[in-house]
Amino acid sequence: MKNNILTLVIAICIISSCSTSSLRPDIVDRSTAQKAQSVVFGVIEDVTKVTIEGDRELGALAGGVIGGAVGKSNSDEEIESGVGAILGSLIGSKVGAEIGSSVSKMEGVELLILKDSGRYISIIQEAADFNFQAGQAVKIVMSGGKSRVLPR
Repeated sequence: MKNNILTLVIAICIISSCSTSSLRPDIVDRSTAQKAQSVVFGVIEDVTKVTIEGDRELGALAGGVIGGAVGKSNSDEEIESGVGAILGSLIGSKVGAEIGSSVSKMEGVELLILKDSGRYISIIQEAADFNFQAGQAVKIVMSGGKSRVLPR
């Protein structure tokens, strides 16, 4: 019984850490600091609220490992223990994926921007305190295949 409680506590700690890196435009990775980035300017044409789906993979992995350990520990018989581990892994993986997704889900915005070059682009990013609106002038900072939209 003590092992099951300990396993449950560890499971909660692991699954609660299933968060992705920030997608906010005002937070940058440490690796981005002090590197040159391209900047273009534009005007927001449309703002749409979206939900950015959470990270299911890490939760599924943690849930599978934990479920397998819990399932295996419920019997001293070798065959029952093996079946319990398999069933525990499958159930734990599904539950962990759902928990991981809901824990790391975030509100975002899709910004349709008319660049000064005359071309349209759409960028989805985590909602920030900028309260973007149609007609607002913005700068688009691009680096390593990622783009951030910030007020100009």
